[in-house]
Amino acid sequence: MLQNWLFPHGSGSLSSNVGAADLAYQRWFRFKEAYSPRLVMNALAENGRPVGRCIDPTGGSGTTALVCSFLGIDCDTVEVNPFMADLIAAKTRRYDTATLSTDIAAVLAARPKEGCLARYEHAPSTLVQPGENGRWVFNASVAAQVGAFADAIDRVDQAHRPFLRVMLGSVLRDVSNVIVSGKGRKYRRGWDRRIVTATAVVDRLRDACRDGYSDVVRFSDRLRGRVSVYHGDARVRTAELGPADCAIFSPPYPNSFDYTDIYNLELWMLGYLRSSQDNRALRLATMHSHVQLNREGRAPTGASAEFDVALGAIEGSRAKLWHRGIPSMLRSYFADMEGIMSDLAESIRPGGLITVIVGGSSYAGIAVNAPKIIAELGCDMGLTLVRHSPLRAMRLSAQQGGQFGLSEDAVVFAC
Repeated sequence: MLQNWLFPHGSGSLSSNVGAADLAYQRWFRFKEAYSPRLVMNALAENGRPVGRCIDPTGGSGTTALVCSFLGIDCDTVEVNPFMADLIAAKTRRYDTATLSTDIAAVLAARPKEGCLARYEHAPSTLVQPGENGRWVFNASVAAQVGAFADAIDRVDQAHRPFLRVMLGSVLRDVSNVIVSGKGRKYRRGWDRRIVTATAVVDRLRDACRDGYSDVVRFSDRLRGRVSVYHGDARVRTAELGPADCAIFSPPYPNSFDYTDIYNLELWMLGYLRSSQDNRALRLATMHSHVQLNREGRAPTGASAEFDVALGAIEGSRAKLWHRGIPSMLRSYFADMEGIMSDLAESIRPGGLITVIVGGSSYAGIAVNAPKIIAELGCDMGLTLVRHSPLRAMRLSAQQGGQFGLSEDAVVFAC
């Protein structure tokens, strides 16, 4: 069953995610930062002994949890973004296909009622037409239909809501007036002349549900490990997970991407965020991987010569930095990572492995070798470094030339 699932992914190198976005379940929502399922399989096999339970403290799109589920391995995962937490739950849940089909039909039949736009009254002013200064992300008819679907999802079986929210979330960008990239969103060229109607929302959701439902039916008999999804801050909740045989995770990289902002449309349109206070609380619960939010920082307590050199060089180049908060962000990011790894070291049984997939960054032309820094911090806290291997080259930002100059690596520790 696992090989049938992986067949479109091919047999390429572990560093490649080519084809993985088209796999069943993985195709439900395009997640830019997803990594290869084969990488998870390799990390599990590297333990050298049977793995009954795995931890992923930064769940993301749920690749670790999904692979574990296919292999009959229990997995506990933490995800701070409530939409992504629903994505993981939707991918790994066992469904009664008959009742799921009934609930899909009930949601697809929903149509807007008078006053349905009131659900967006506390959202950012540019979200829904008439917007602000002549700009808006969603046409009013589109937002009304999305709202009708979202209200209908709230009325179906609770076990099916994550699946249906993910299906609806997967169509939002296509029916919006913007495109979304790693650094946020921008308006489409000629967006004000682009005609998108409520009918387009209905058609796209129907197509998404058809594809998602076919995946559920096709793999309904697959072996399933128990997957538990814990919504919250990885820096807090990782310590609550208890004993496990290994950990496999890919944290946010210290690249100044605000992942809350990247999934802003899904969070607001689907009702995960209802106020600016909700938005701020979610952003405060994320790791210090970006500077878009001004908050108090801290520094790692362990020793890393690589970190000291990089931070010193960056602080010496403050005049060239695009944001003065970058040094504080970097200190806090590695303190966050240190805390998560320390919690994992307490949870993973002796001899079990902690696999971290992480990439570096660059500021003012100064490289921040995050994998090496994490390797040094892990060793300083008493973990044994098993290997530190490059996975793929990554490009610098366009402002720094856009050429390949960074590395995404696997850092593996033994407890």
